[in-house]
Amino acid sequence: MDKLENLKDLWQNQAQTGLSYTKEDIHNMVQKKSSSIVKWILIISIIEFLLPYLLILFTDLETPSRIYAEYGLNDLTNYYTFVHFIIILGFFYVFYKNYRNISAISSVKSLLGNILKTRKTVKYYIYYNLLMMGILGLHSFYIIMNSETFLSKLPENASLTVIWITAILLYALVLVLFWCFYRLIYGFLLKKLRRNYSELRKQE
Repeated sequence: MDKLENLKDLWQNQAQTGLSYTKEDIHNMVQKKSSSIVKWILIISIIEFLLPYLLILFTDLETPSRIYAEYGLNDLTNYYTFVHFIIILGFFYVFYKNYRNISAISSVKSLLGNILKTRKTVKYYIYYNLLMMGILGLHSFYIIMNSETFLSKLPENASLTVIWITAILLYALVLVLFWCFYRLIYGFLLKKLRRNYSELRKQE
């Protein structure tokens, strides 16, 4: 049982224990816990964004660069990287703003609104990442499969339809794995926020 549950039980049974806890005490505890959760959401999202770039430092880029140039993917990756960078910075700003709002002293109604806003932002963040990966993957497949390099290496009896279906199924599996990762990490934090939200609702 966490500190919030302990404090809530003491508040409900304060007549028997002789202790005096107010709704404000519960509010402050929920506010503190919610602020910590949102801070971790911000930290994890930043790490998730930076990790691929940190891994690049320990990766041989010669082969990927040659493949991108061979199949004409350089312009595509540069464009999507720029768009993704701008949008992700926007999410970081909103996460930070939510953290500041929840950390500030506020009424129960205001705190409830900020918790709901944070949960929606995290869900939009997850949907965006999965959508961006899906669009980038399909766009990349389209460019590769219509490139002269790919078509020249394709066996005469090969079916583009079968290749497309196989590629889409494999990439769909990758997206499902990422969705599971998001559900595991962010879903755990959102569950805690939902519990805090339910606790605050009882004080209205």
